[in-house]
Amino acid sequence: MNTTHATWFDRSNASVTEVSAWCERIGLVAMAAMALTTLIDVIGSKVFHKPLPGSTEITGIIQVVTIAGGLAFSKIAGSQIRVDFIFDLLPEKGKAVLDLFGALLGLGFFVIASWMSFENGFTLYGSGTRTFLLGIPLYPFAFWIALCCLPMICILIVEMVTSFERML
Repeated sequence: MNTTHATWFDRSNASVTEVSAWCERIGLVAMAAMALTTLIDVIGSKVFHKPLPGSTEITGIIQVVTIAGGLAFSKIAGSQIRVDFIFDLLPEKGKAVLDLFGALLGLGFFVIASWMSFENGFTLYGSGTRTFLLGIPLYPFAFWIALCCLPMICILIVEMVTSFERML
């Protein structure tokens, strides 16, 4: 690999990592908000006999923000599930082929997930769909899912390239 390609590749990879880290930070803030919502709901219902109205709606929406935000960074950190005891028995080229195949499948899944989430966001926006009790619009959360799939797509492309280079 020449120096220009390596520099561009490294800069792109660093940018994707930074975007993924920001998505994860937003997800972490959302997780803290979910814990606070649950705390307020429990204290309100047990102590004051007045639960937080729409707490289940709030918690459900915040879960979308939390889970989607952590997708790409969990892949970067290696927190994904993998069956290593079988994988370790393979030769290096076999591992590279399986990594390439897994990245290709993941890429296909996340491209479709991002595309369908964008479409769903536009549909929800057009129809004005909102939560039942609090009336929170749902389309921003569909767009958030689609947006969080984009760094994952980039990570999987990088994984495919590196797996292909390992095969050679």
